[in-house]
Amino acid sequence: GPSAPPGSAFVRVFNAQDQPETQAQLGEQKFEEVASWGSSEFLFVPAGSHPLKVGSASKTVQLQADRYYTAVVNDGQLLLLDSSRYNNRMKALVIVYNLSEAKSLSLRTADGRTPLVDNVTSKGQGSREVNPAKASLAVFDGDRRLGEAPPVNLSRGKAFSLFVVGDASAPRLVWAIN
Repeated sequence: GPSAPPGSAFVRVFNAQDQPETQAQLGEQKFEEVASWGSSEFLFVPAGSHPLKVGSASKTVQLQADRYYTAVVNDGQLLLLDSSRYNNRMKALVIVYNLSEAKSLSLRTADGRTPLVDNVTSKGQGSREVNPAKASLAVFDGDRRLGEAPPVNLSRGKAFSLFVVGDASAPRLVWAIN
C-alpha cells in the first residue's frame, strides 16, 4: 500500500463488543469491517481534526503528527487512546489497554513473578519494550490473578496490544498484533 507522508497520524479501531462486523470511517477513509472483539489495521491521515464514526457512535477527533491512536467502541461509546511512535526494531513492544472496571491492572508472566507492564489504570494504557520470547502472560489486579492471555510469540519489530475488556473479575483478554 501507499507510504504515510511525514507528519501523519495513525488510527485503528478496536470493537470491544459482541456486535458482529462493525463499520468504521475516519474522514473520507473507510476501515475494513471490524469483527467483534477484533482490531482493524491502522489507517494514516494528516494531523488535525477529523470526523470519526464507528457503528452508531461518532465524534470529531484531534490527531497529532507521529502518534498512534486506538479508537475503542463499546456500548455505542467511543474512547480514543493514543501512543507514541514505536521505532525499536530490535525489541517487541507490549501494550496493555485496561478497558475493564478494574482501577489498576498489571501484566506479568503467568506465574506472577515477573512484571511486564504495571499499574495500567482503567480506560488507560501502559507499554514496555521487551526482548523477543515466547511468553505465557497473565493479568493481575494487585496480587489477584484475573486471567491468562493466549500464549504469544513476542517477536522483534512488532507491537503486541493486549486489550483487557469487561468485568474485572473475569475479563476478556484479546491480542492484536501490528
